[in-house]
Amino acid sequence: MSWRVRAAQALSRNVRDVLAQTALVAVATADGDGYSVELNDGCPADGRFEIGSITKTMTGAVLASLADDGIVGIDDEIGRWLDAGRNADITVRQLATHTSGLPRLSPSHVLGAPDPYAFLTAAVAEEELRRTPCRPRETEHDYSNFGFQLLGMVLERADGAPFGQLLQRRLFGPLGMSGTGVPGQGRGGTRITGTFRGAPAKPWNGHLWGAGGVEASADDMGRYLFACLSPPDSAVGHAIRVAQRPHFEIDPLRSAGLGWALGPPGYLGHDGGTSGFRSMLGIKLTTRRAAAVFVNEQDARGLALAVRTSLDAA
Repeated sequence: MSWRVRAAQALSRNVRDVLAQTALVAVATADGDGYSVELNDGCPADGRFEIGSITKTMTGAVLASLADDGIVGIDDEIGRWLDAGRNADITVRQLATHTSGLPRLSPSHVLGAPDPYAFLTAAVAEEELRRTPCRPRETEHDYSNFGFQLLGMVLERADGAPFGQLLQRRLFGPLGMSGTGVPGQGRGGTRITGTFRGAPAKPWNGHLWGAGGVEASADDMGRYLFACLSPPDSAVGHAIRVAQRPHFEIDPLRSAGLGWALGPPGYLGHDGGTSGFRSMLGIKLTTRRAAAVFVNEQDARGLALAVRTSLDAA
């Protein structure tokens, strides 16, 4: 039995052991030869999980793809596409590496609100951007969902297409991810209901999907995981490789890619969370292994440790 099959089974079992029996769990693993998927009982094969901020790695790949085609420059200033006021000189790279000086959340975001992102349309986001105080840039890494929401807007305006279509044309289509998309894009499959401490959780309704809007099936995430571990010799593969490169050094052990968290040395990945889901994706470059887990329980804990343990297993 290959490592990826054993690892998928073990990771699924370990995660299920700390969740309610009703929780749905999907696991994907990959090595140099392919990917494997493991679903717990009751999880539909075509079920779509909200992957939260793992979306940022996909936004980074779309940015790299558009840069390859000369549609946007990674070091372009966002004032070229956004009415940004005093923040017009923030660069696209700074948004993608969390070095823009923007806050984690938009200024009017209400923590704990039932639907905290529903108010943030493109027009509201630009207004929020204009009134956000400037902070030092390129001197420190400060994680910003707001920055990635704006990055999605930049990419839309640079290409002239909605963000969901950009993802489909630049990433999902080339990788054969037929059951993945942003809400309302008609990608098919069964939309799984998220939960919070076992009770159904209402999904967040947003407008700006670049920070965390993607829904994906486990099989599609297996395809994505394998492509991120072994990028194909194609345009989409090159875009993934560019996104995974260090674009800002946080400290001697960690760097920021375009949407990717790099480090400690030899590892990269990202986690995700929404109103009713938790997820974690990790890659260990030294052993050519990758693993990801998705659960429909917002209060799930320990996913990062479970994935790291899986990658390090003998």
